[in-house]
Amino acid sequence: MVIAVSKFGKMLISRPAGKEAVSVMLSSFKPQLDTEVIDLDFTDVNVVTPAWLDEVLNGLKSVYGDRVRCRYSNNLSLKESLKFLQLG
Repeated sequence: MVIAVSKFGKMLISRPAGKEAVSVMLSSFKPQLDTEVIDLDFTDVNVVTPAWLDEVLNGLKSVYGDRVRCRYSNNLSLKESLKFLQLG
């Protein structure tokens, strides 16, 4: 399953916005199978901060565990946020 993160905006910057996004994701996107990977697609996102990303990844991983992944992106803010969170 692919979640187009740009549905939540082009500038994903705050912890409260991340909490809201993960709440919407958990209620709106349901994998078909218990083994299905949840891919976060950051296409068309300009900025993502560690605070926003931390909320989303932790919220999704609390339900789906290691099946949550970020798709490869050239977005420098995503790369740096993943490094900051020691995930990339």
